[in-house]
Amino acid sequence: MSIYRNGNRIVFQGPFVLEEMLRPLAGLHHAVTTAGYQDLILDFSECTAAFAGPMLALCSQVMRLRNARIDMSLVMPEDQALGRLFQNSNWAHYLEPRNNPPSTFKGYTQVPATQFTNADEQQRAVNRIVNAVLGAIPDLERRELAAIEWSVNEITDNVLNHAQSKIGGLVQVSTFQRKRKRIEYIVADAGVGIPATLRSTRPALTSDADALDHAIREGVTRDTAVGQGNGLFGSYRICSHSKGFFQVESGYGKLMFTDKQGLHIGTEKIPFEGTLVAAQIDFSVPHLLEEALKFGGKPHTPTDYVELHYEQDSSAEVHFLMAEESQSFGSRVAGAPIRNRLANLVRMCPGQKIVIDFKDVALVSSSFADEVVGKLFVELGALTFMQRFELRNINTTVKSLVDRAIAQRMSTGLGS
Repeated sequence: MSIYRNGNRIVFQGPFVLEEMLRPLAGLHHAVTTAGYQDLILDFSECTAAFAGPMLALCSQVMRLRNARIDMSLVMPEDQALGRLFQNSNWAHYLEPRNNPPSTFKGYTQVPATQFTNADEQQRAVNRIVNAVLGAIPDLERRELAAIEWSVNEITDNVLNHAQSKIGGLVQVSTFQRKRKRIEYIVADAGVGIPATLRSTRPALTSDADALDHAIREGVTRDTAVGQGNGLFGSYRICSHSKGFFQVESGYGKLMFTDKQGLHIGTEKIPFEGTLVAAQIDFSVPHLLEEALKFGGKPHTPTDYVELHYEQDSSAEVHFLMAEESQSFGSRVAGAPIRNRLANLVRMCPGQKIVIDFKDVALVSSSFADEVVGKLFVELGALTFMQRFELRNINTTVKSLVDRAIAQRMSTGLGS
C-alpha cells in the first residue's frame, strides 16, 4: 500500500488495510494544521481493496474535520466492484455526503456503516445488527446471539457516555461467516479518547498504552455513576475466549489480541483522535457467554433482543410481525433471512408458539412464500410445523399462495 499527500490530495494506492490506518490520518492532520488547506481531496482511484476497520477510522476523522468547516471531496476507486462496496457500505456517503446519498443496500451479508448521535439512534443501530445476524446465520443459540448483542451494545453505549464525540459514533458489521459462525464489527468515534477519559479520574496513568491496559480490566470506568466499566472488559473476554480478534486504537495507545499472538499493548507514533474498536467473535464456541461474561465471579445473563422484540409480555407466544421484518415480499432473496430468523427462533424459544402475523402484508410472491413457509414446513416436518407455528391475520390471497407453496414443497422436497 502506498499512501501519500500531494498538496491537498491524499492518495491511496493498493489495498487499504488496518495496519495502514494511521497514515492517511497523519496526512489529513498535516494538510490542515501545517499546510493550512481548507479543502481536501481523498483520491481512491488507484485503491485496489479497502477494509471496514481503517475505512471507519478514516470516515470518523473526515466527519470531525467537516464539522470544523474543512471541505472534503472523494475520488471513487476505478475498480467497479470496490466502488460498489464504497456505496453499499456507506463509506462514500460519510466521506462526501453531498455527492453520495446514503446506502440502499438490502442484502444481509453485512450491515452498512451507521451513524448514531443519541440513545435512540444507538438502539436502532444495535437492533438492526442483531436482526441481521439472526437472519444471516443458521443454527444460532440464544446465548450466542445475546453475547454479540451485549458486546455491540456496550461498545456503542461507551461512545455516548464517555467519548464526547461531536459526530457521535459509527458502527458497522463487515463480515458474516455463516459456516464458521463468525462476525466482525467495528465502532469508531472522533471524541477525546480512552486515555483522556480515564486520566480524568486516574491521573497516575502515565501513558496511553497504560490507559488501554486498564480499560480492559473489570470494573474500570471514568465514572461509576455513569457505567460499571465492564463493556471493554467483557467484549475483550468474548473475543479472546472465542479465539477471535480484538483491537483498540485510541490516542497513542494500541491494544491488539489475536489467537496466535495473544495480547499486545503498545504505543503508536501517530495518534488516533478518538477511539476505534474492531472485534471479531467466533460464537460457535460452546458456553461462550457463560465463560466470558463473569463479573465479580458471577455469570451475567443480559436481557436480549429476542425477549424485548419477540416475546414481549407473553412467555407462551413469540410474536413475529412480518410487515416489520422485511422491506420486500417479492423474491426468494428477501425470504431467505426471514426463514433463518424463524428457524433460529424455533431453536431459541422451545415450547413457545411462534405467531407469524401477516397484518399489513397484502401480497407476497410465490417464491417468497416457498422460501419462508414451504421450506420451513419440509425442514421441520408437518407435525412440528403445526405445533410450533400459527399464521395470523393472513388474507385469502396470501393464504392460497402459502398453501400452494407447502403443497409443492411436500411433493418436491428440499432438493428442488
